[in-house]
Amino acid sequence: MEILRNVAREVEVGIVLSGARTDKAICQVFEDMEGKIREGMFLVVKTRFENRQLFILSRVAKIEAYNEFFEVGDVWSEARRKRQELPIALARRYIVCELELLGVLPRLDYVPHPPYPGDKVYLLSNVENIFSSLVRKDEICFSFGDLYGYEKLPIIMRIEALPMHIAVLGVTGSGKSYTVGYLIERLSQIKVDGETIGYPIVIIDANGDYLDYYYHKRNTNTPLLPNVKRYVFPSSYAAFNDMNSTLIKIDLNLLSPRDLAEIIVDYYKLLGSELSVSLLERVLADVLVSGLANMNAIFYDDTLFRNEIESRILESEFHYQTKAAALRAITTFREDIKKLKLIPNANEKSTITYRFIDDLTENFEISIFDFSVDGATGISIKMKQLVVSYLSKLLFKRFTDYKMGRVPVDGYRGARYAIFIIEEAQNYCPNIDRYPVGSSVARETLAMIATQGRKFGLGLVLITQRPSFVDPIVMSMVNTYIIHRISPEDVGYVRRIVGGLPESIIRKLTSLETGVAVIHGQALPLPFPLLVRIPRRFVRPTIGTTDVSNYLRKRVA
Repeated sequence: MEILRNVAREVEVGIVLSGARTDKAICQVFEDMEGKIREGMFLVVKTRFENRQLFILSRVAKIEAYNEFFEVGDVWSEARRKRQELPIALARRYIVCELELLGVLPRLDYVPHPPYPGDKVYLLSNVENIFSSLVRKDEICFSFGDLYGYEKLPIIMRIEALPMHIAVLGVTGSGKSYTVGYLIERLSQIKVDGETIGYPIVIIDANGDYLDYYYHKRNTNTPLLPNVKRYVFPSSYAAFNDMNSTLIKIDLNLLSPRDLAEIIVDYYKLLGSELSVSLLERVLADVLVSGLANMNAIFYDDTLFRNEIESRILESEFHYQTKAAALRAITTFREDIKKLKLIPNANEKSTITYRFIDDLTENFEISIFDFSVDGATGISIKMKQLVVSYLSKLLFKRFTDYKMGRVPVDGYRGARYAIFIIEEAQNYCPNIDRYPVGSSVARETLAMIATQGRKFGLGLVLITQRPSFVDPIVMSMVNTYIIHRISPEDVGYVRRIVGGLPESIIRKLTSLETGVAVIHGQALPLPFPLLVRIPRRFVRPTIGTTDVSNYLRKRVA
């Protein structure tokens, strides 16, 4: 109630005109407030309904200035044409603003009745108090950027919404990766009962945008970041140039026969492949039953593979065409992962295992899978998809086990939480009707995480330039959107999938300045979108920045 009493003492801005609705009203601005109102500003409409006073939070959606001496086709047209001075002081002139009615304070309940003509509109200075009052007292939150148009007014984000998935959208150069980097920083410094703690993060880094955090931690050992690990392909440049990085080594023993069979067939892009999956599943299961439990050794060793896999496929009762297709698929899969050294030999250990996930969640680490040219030199998109698919299956299985209490780690038994950040998400969970990337090995697994992962504490952060190219099932599961400047072709799609974006914000989507984003969804304690300016990060980005002017000056000199 103190908030409402403060509102009642605020400065009068204007007065409501006729034609108000429960979602919109027109306010004529008082003369002394003209020039002080701007788009995006929050105001309060004071009205009455059923013998009680209501305070309706509103946002300025549009401002229009009127002057009767400057109308198209009016009697002053010829005078203006001849540059004659007009008696402007005699004209009727005024400013009106369109208000988007957001909800009734203090809980932002729905507006039950339109404001009446003549109701007063007030300036609102205690925006932060109103927003923070909507958060449960026992809920941990973190600040995320500043409310656009307000000086250093932080936006509050709910930590409980992280498992319910986030999408970061925007064209190249709009600030997507910068914003995700800022999110990483904020999640590395969460305040809990006076202490600072991080949030476990796994990143598929398509272009090396987040390696700055790896190098910054390695070079400074700053307490502002948790432990940051870099994972690279064994055949990459980085594998030879960065001895601190970790080689990606998968463990086929951690996949069920069914999962491994599906990955093999999807990797080979075999159409009409259910029979081939069934055949491979049976063969792989028979190998395990026979007591040859080390699947890595079987795939690595030529003789073992020939005797235990090839022979079982050829001796099966399946049709010869199915056997031939399955044999081609598993042989191609084996040759590719062996050539790139993704499976360990007898003297090596796998690095991407359940222990990797346990360490991540126990130590609140950041794990960056470097899929850039340096960390994934010469690696095809199909192979990157395979690694993402394998990693996704392990994450989903382990977080399910955590939730069900099946895995006590370091004395703790129960649910754990992490976010899985995927740059260039359209390459790993593509909308195959609109973006025929050529392979979609990881799509089904990521769709499973999108639909069920939130139950088990695993949240996705999908980053893409073209949201319509991402699998619609996955996008439909997203509950929070961070929208930077998008292409005109995607405006209609974003309007549909996000829902609830007012026209005042939709008009801005193609022209948002770099570093400004629209945030909407369950991560906000508010039921309406906000425009947010992303502040400066403490780790400055080096990847993706340009300095052409200095380059040219040096060449001239």
